Amino acid sequence: MNKKKKVALLCNFPVWLINSNIPCRKGHYAVWLLPLYEAFASWTDWEIHWITLSRESKHPVRFEKNNQHFHVLPCGSRMVALYTLYLRDRAVVRNELRKVQPDIIHTWGTEGCYGLCGKDYCRKAYWLHSVQGLLKAYMQRGSMPRFQRHHSIYEPRVLKSAPYITTESPWAAERVKEINPAACPILWDYAVEERFTQIARKLSESPTFLYCGNDTPIKNLQTLITAFASPQLSHVRLLMAGPTPENYPNLPGNITPLGRVNREDVVRLLSETWGLVHLSKADTGPTAVKEARVMGVPVILTTECGAKKYIENGKSGFVVQPHDVPSVIQAVLTITQSQETSLHMGNYDRENCCTALSANTMSDKLHQIYTSILHKTTTY
Repeated sequence: MNKKKKVALLCNFPVWLINSNIPCRKGHYAVWLLPLYEAFASWTDWEIHWITLSRESKHPVRFEKNNQHFHVLPCGSRMVALYTLYLRDRAVVRNELRKVQPDIIHTWGTEGCYGLCGKDYCRKAYWLHSVQGLLKAYMQRGSMPRFQRHHSIYEPRVLKSAPYITTESPWAAERVKEINPAACPILWDYAVEERFTQIARKLSESPTFLYCGNDTPIKNLQTLITAFASPQLSHVRLLMAGPTPENYPNLPGNITPLGRVNREDVVRLLSETWGLVHLSKADTGPTAVKEARVMGVPVILTTECGAKKYIENGKSGFVVQPHDVPSVIQAVLTITQSQETSLHMGNYDRENCCTALSANTMSDKLHQIYTSILHKTTTY
């Protein structure tokens, strides 16, 4: 029998969702990793190893589940790691990789040390790097928190070194090539959780729009608020999932910041909303747009969002310039003409979106990518 090939995936996998003994990490996590974990259960020709660092864990934890191996390794302070080039964390990961001896290392994101870990180990295994955010591009289009500003120094080290790079959108691929003109990014999108395809829309009685995301300046919430504060949209509610009320006092009565919401509430809010709006100045996705499209929700987003590829302008939503308030207002008025308008626009091309963003599509494409890398072919 042929020996199984090994792949080590280096990323912030939400291990607490599958192992209650692992402390939960607060804040955002990459929701698309869970559908990939579930899809990996059907892989019979690869041995899957997840390697993830945890500030909450005091000791290494290794376990098997769903025909996959998990390596949860403790790490220290983010700020100390940032200013020491992640030397300690990289050494911990490097030692674990020596034990696993993978044929391929698959790193995720340049917002932590995983990309640098790939660079450390690339002489011993094939290296594939998957883009999540792109800090340089974000900084060019808006202000970023101090940690991300400092961390952006490390991003070119990864993107200029990785022999294989995937991006979730053509927009992201273009930004990668701005840093590394020689790169040939592979388009590989992340799946949406199946629960978003299984619930029927039940619109709220009055016109309502939803924003899902954080409130960093790159998300351009001031433009969003300006549009919905217009007298023309006074009859349309805007619910902002993520932004907290204390950060946005004195808003018009039709705008409500909800604070952090759980995944179940995101599903419910999307099923009730007449449309999703996301006016980011720069975004490789966002995931919320993909979730909306597989549920059959029309979307208004900007030309600087990678997920615009799932919107046909005027049919399943609208693509506008980031600061074009009049166009945002007109798009909202169009979608909220009636419930029938919202439902009709949301259903446009929904089936293709569901196929493109399914776990099977993501898994099959990744299997093809791994096989192609291993055999040094280019048929992705």
